[in-house]
Formats: sequence, C-alpha cells, structure tokens
Amino acid sequence: VLNDEMFAILVLMALFTTFITTPTVMAIYKPARGIRGATRRKLRDLSANDNPKDVLRMLACVHGPGNVPSLISLIESSRSMKKKSLLKLYIMHLVELTERSSSIIMVQRARKNGFPLFNRFHRGEWHDRVAGAFQAYSQLGRVSVRPTTAISPLATMHEDICHVAEDKRVAMIVLPFHKRWRVESEGEMVENVGHGWRGVNQRVLKHAPCSVAVLVDRGFGTGAQTPGPNGTPAQRVCVLFFGGPDDREALELAGRMAEHPAVHVTVARFIEKERIEGSEIVLQPSPSKCREKSYSFSIANMNLQREEELDEAAVAEFRGRWNDLAEYQEKVGSNIVDEVLKIGRSHEYDLVVVGKGRFPSTPVAQLADRQAEHAELGPIGDILASTNNGIRSSVLVIQQHDLANAEETPVIKVAQDDLDKSSREGSSTSPDLPNDFV
Repeated sequence: VLNDEMFAILVLMALFTTFITTPTVMAIYKPARGIRGATRRKLRDLSANDNPKDVLRMLACVHGPGNVPSLISLIESSRSMKKKSLLKLYIMHLVELTERSSSIIMVQRARKNGFPLFNRFHRGEWHDRVAGAFQAYSQLGRVSVRPTTAISPLATMHEDICHVAEDKRVAMIVLPFHKRWRVESEGEMVENVGHGWRGVNQRVLKHAPCSVAVLVDRGFGTGAQTPGPNGTPAQRVCVLFFGGPDDREALELAGRMAEHPAVHVTVARFIEKERIEGSEIVLQPSPSKCREKSYSFSIANMNLQREEELDEAAVAEFRGRWNDLAEYQEKVGSNIVDEVLKIGRSHEYDLVVVGKGRFPSTPVAQLADRQAEHAELGPIGDILASTNNGIRSSVLVIQQHDLANAEETPVIKVAQDDLDKSSREGSSTSPDLPNDFV
C-alpha cells in the first residue's frame, strides 16, 4: 500500500512523536517536574543550612478582614532583616462552602477566574479586601505575597491547606484561632467564629507537612511596626521556654524576631528545681479520656538526656547569636501556672510565644491531668488562651514538624515512686496500653 518514501516518513514521525512527548509534557504539566531544591519543613531547617539566600516560605490563613492586622504584624515581626534574606508569603482566604446559593455563586465566580481560584488583578488592583491589604504590605519591603482562596466544606478544608503547604514547600503554616478578642466601650468582647473552624485547626495540626503556628489574637495588630522615639521597640515579645522540639522551634522564631528593629524579644526559660529521687512524673496513655477536654502528648519514645542536650545547645546558640538584641531570663519556681499567668496579665508583652509541648518537660508534665479548655494548644498555650484568666497578651502556639512522632494520645499522670512500688509488688500495666513514654 505504501511506497518506500512514505513508509520512511511515517516511521520517522512515529519516532519523533515518541521522543518529544516526555519533554513536552514535563514543560507544560508542572507537577511532572517534581520538587526542585531542598524542602524546608521547619524554621530550624533554614537556620541549620545557614544559607543567606534561602527563602522563608510561609502560608497564612485568614477567615476575614478581622484577621489581617494581626497576621501582617506577626509576619512583619518574623521577617529577617538580613540583606539577602527573602520572605515569600502565601495568603489563603478560607471560605466555607455550604448549600446556600451565595456559596455556589461564589464558587462559580471564582472558577471563571481560573485556577487557582483567584484573579490577581481586577482593573489594576486586587478586588478582594483581604488580598488588597496584603498587596499594600508587599510594597513595604522584600516580601512576595501571593493570595488565593480556598472554598470547601469545613470537614475537608484542612486538605486544601495541607496541599498548598506541600505544593509551595512552606516552612510554617499560620492559623487564626477560632476566637478573637476585641476591646469595646462595654469591655472585652469575644468573637467565636464557630466550633467547625476549631476542628479545621485541629486537623491541620495533625496532618500538616510542616510546622504550624496558631495565633490567638488579642489586638496584636493594633501597634505600629516602626521603632518609636529614640529607637524604642514598638512591640514586645516574650518566648516561654520549657524544653522540647516545639519550644526549640519557638526559640528559632524568636531569633528571627530579635533581628527586627521594632521588636524587643525576651526569652523566659523555666528551670525546674533540683529533682528529688522518686518524684519524677510518668505519663501513661489513657484511651478512655476525651480528647476535647484532655491534653494529648506524643507516644513516641524520647531520649530525655538527648532532649536536654538539644535544649541546652539551642539556648546556648540563641544567647551566642542574639544576646545583644534579646533579653534572657531564667525562672525557678514550683508553680508554673502562676508564673505563666503573671506574664500574660502583666501588660508588659504584646505577644507571648510558646511551644505546644507534645514532648513535655517535667514541669509541663505536671499539668497533664488539668482539665483543658482548648486541648489542641497544649497545657501552656491553653492557660494563656483561656477566656477567664485575664490574659491581655496575644498568644502564638507553635508545633514543630515531626511526622515520625505525630501520633498523640491523652494520658494519665503517675508518680515514679508509685510506679516503682507497683513494679516491686509484681503488678504490670495493662496489656492493651503501650509502655510509659515520659
């Protein structure tokens, strides 16, 4: 049917089509390229690499315009002042998808603008008020801001957040707390955006591919972002350090804040009193406890001596690098609840930064049996975020990314001497429970 010339042309075309397909698809379909460069899952990864050209990538989620001032203030405070240090900020406006017609129309309008659900320019400026506020902020310095909108049911909202965090290789997700405090003429008012949004935060904390920070806003964004007269700091930040991976991540953020000329950082390290043999606290898993009212801790086996060495190294590094820019204090006390409440009520700090404490030190482990109001924030974060404790400072609770040790469970508290006595009597823990882990 075909002569030799036509047959040769068809064979060459088949070969050409076969070999050109792969490079063409890789050029057009971006996910096929894979992730370029190293992925920084936490702030500590950036510091350990010590490359001044590394870009800090953060994903900030907002419920509405009310979250914008505090988030901008937090992001600006965290922005390093190094000449070559860059910040790439991704803004995700979270919109609940319901069966109401307004939600359906919103999705249709967003889809018309094309993927990823936003139209960056509308007659020369962003039409979205939230995106517009961050656009104005992006003009102030070396900050690249990219807004997007996530429209989905609350039950699956965390999947969108985690997917964007994974795709954009961010080092930290910043989530707004489901409650926000306002000061009005009648007094302090609490706005609750709904229990469903609390569930979104809980699921992001559980499944996030990077570190997560939950911001409890009590007016953190109302202050200025420039130094006051005579170079006085415009914002005062206190970092509470008890020890553990989450607290070390909080200390890493404190180092970035200390570089900002408008921020004064104070690190308050809590030192436990001299240990008495047999007084150590052991935490045992308790599946019968309610996760909503009880704190959950990681069930991974931790080398306590190694953790103490890492804590000492982190504090020594912080003091060596930022001693001239930050204040360091050590607090020794038996009642850490009173000490924490005293700091939160003192009006001395605009923001208090704490770790979630999934691997608690002995003082934090003492609070394991305390009834929780917001269990997802950990013992110290919950004390500072509770409604009736008279706290005036905003609170930032940080969870360091650690996928291998992400499984958490409620616990019961057992004294070491009781455990030893039980062991001598020949009793054992329930066969259904894992071994003691703290």
